[in-house]
Amino acid sequence: MNSSRLGLPPLNALRTFEAAARHGSFKAAAEELCVTQAAVSRQIQTLETFYGLKLFIRGNRTVELTEEGQTLQLAASPALQNLAAVSRDLLRRHSQGYLSLVTTTAFGQLWFMPRFKMLNHQYPDLQLHLISGEGNASYREGFDAAIMLGLEEHPQYVAEYLFSEEIFPVCTPGFLEQHPHISTLAGLLDVTLLNLSAGHWKARLWTPLDWDFWLGLFGIDGAQKQKEMNFSHFTMLLDAVYQEVGVGLAWRHLVQQQLEEGRLVRPVKESYDAQDRKHYFVCRRERANSPEMQILRDWLMAQTQELRA
Repeated sequence: MNSSRLGLPPLNALRTFEAAARHGSFKAAAEELCVTQAAVSRQIQTLETFYGLKLFIRGNRTVELTEEGQTLQLAASPALQNLAAVSRDLLRRHSQGYLSLVTTTAFGQLWFMPRFKMLNHQYPDLQLHLISGEGNASYREGFDAAIMLGLEEHPQYVAEYLFSEEIFPVCTPGFLEQHPHISTLAGLLDVTLLNLSAGHWKARLWTPLDWDFWLGLFGIDGAQKQKEMNFSHFTMLLDAVYQEVGVGLAWRHLVQQQLEEGRLVRPVKESYDAQDRKHYFVCRRERANSPEMQILRDWLMAQTQELRA
């Protein structure tokens, strides 16, 4: 029996809708699904045609769910999560060496994927299913392994400390050349400061870390800044930095490679060493000593060693 006879919508369109609804952004959904923004728009239009309803209110840079869209999201999100959990369980049972690894979208795109070729070359038999999303993985999803900010203990999982966060401003070399006065903390107040919005932190264990907080650590009143822009996702904030819109507050583990390559620079020397904001490698207790899990854990520990120094 096909899905239309069951009254189900096109499932690929539904998956795209769920990602766009969760992120509140077609662009962020496209990044998660590894497709173009235009492809996301087409899938949403397919779903709206199926129902004969508008599911999103489209703005210049943002999208909002309509009342009907909110109703669909409440049903779609848990259904897709349950399906994903069952799929991972089936794959785990019948695929020797298969591992699901859950990370945030920013960590997956900016830290893990640039190193993926190296991992694959070193361990070609390691079978990974990389899953990205916003916030920490949920234990209810039954994942094999995850990178988590903060630790929520669970009897079926074990955790190992990877690194703590370091946060500092970044911009492009060109932006610094155009605005040499931003080499002082006071000078930063005169340019546009790029922030992660409060909504970004809702799915996380930690309180927001924004420009007001960061500047306050060094005795600077953030209320004196001239202009601020907020973004729901770090990858969007980083795009704005590359477009030389302003100076972004960045995390060392997410931008270290770009700094080493010279694509980004640190306009000031000040940095916040947030030792209490710890990232952990978390894995299922029953698989902790399996050869494939030991390979993944040891590789992650080696790759993050510099961040623990």
